[in-house]
Amino acid sequence: MRILVADDDPIATAILSNTLTNSGIEVTVVNDGDAAWQHLNSAHPPSLAILDWMMPNIDGIELCRRVRSTPRLASTYILLLTGRDSREDLVMGLEAGADDYMVKPIDLAEFRARLGVGIRVGKLQQSLTDTVTELRATRDHLARLASTDMLTGVYSRRWWFDLAVKEFSRSRRYRRTFSVLMTDLDWFKQINDSFGHAIGDHVLQQFGGMLRHACRQSDVIGRVGGEEFAVVLPETALEAAKQMATRVTEACRLLVTDAASAEVRCSCSIGVTEVRLDDEDLDSVLKRADHALYEAKRAGRNQWSFAA
Repeated sequence: MRILVADDDPIATAILSNTLTNSGIEVTVVNDGDAAWQHLNSAHPPSLAILDWMMPNIDGIELCRRVRSTPRLASTYILLLTGRDSREDLVMGLEAGADDYMVKPIDLAEFRARLGVGIRVGKLQQSLTDTVTELRATRDHLARLASTDMLTGVYSRRWWFDLAVKEFSRSRRYRRTFSVLMTDLDWFKQINDSFGHAIGDHVLQQFGGMLRHACRQSDVIGRVGGEEFAVVLPETALEAAKQMATRVTEACRLLVTDAASAEVRCSCSIGVTEVRLDDEDLDSVLKRADHALYEAKRAGRNQWSFAA
């Protein structure tokens, strides 16, 4: 634990510093309010601050108020030192944000007792902070698991549909366009049957990686079926979506997976469409993209088709 001692009285700072150092505590000593605030507002602030009420530049009361108005310093424990011993002064110090209040001259036995309280509170606060950090990390990890298709690294089906619905709502509210690509790997069942599911999984991984590389960061890519993928292209009209479909089909032809007995290559078919003013919901857009995908399959696969 790191403790800041801020007092312009050299005798008081020497007593406090020696007592803390002898207890194995790391101590920083400053002699005015400006220096104290700099340390409190540094990248690594102390867990506990012992502040004198009366100091040059910024007094202890003002420092208490500044600490309590700074969210990142909310857990800092403050022990306020002063020669004032009236009830009104005690109330003023606590209302300013001090956690404890000690009247000079310093009684070392009392100081050690109050310090022990501050250290216990500081450790409890740190433990709580660590727990909250762990819970947030766990929450973020679970969110990633829920949102990501673990095999391909793109969005899961449910997450993709949620984001696609939001994009549809945004396009309606702000009168913005977007396009959708519905993509299906050609003859994928034959790959599984001929080379095994491990090779099939590797093909899916490669295809997902290719989509992430070919598409823009703002595009929403999801695996919506076994070998079926969908991409929302925000702020993208049909002609630009066609260009993206060409880029994806060409990139897919270049994918190669090494199997024990052969090189496995694949192709894809894509249905392309743009949102229309008469679309009542996202499902209308997806049905049109699915129809275009079917047309690409019927025309011989390894190509894209569009529905205006």
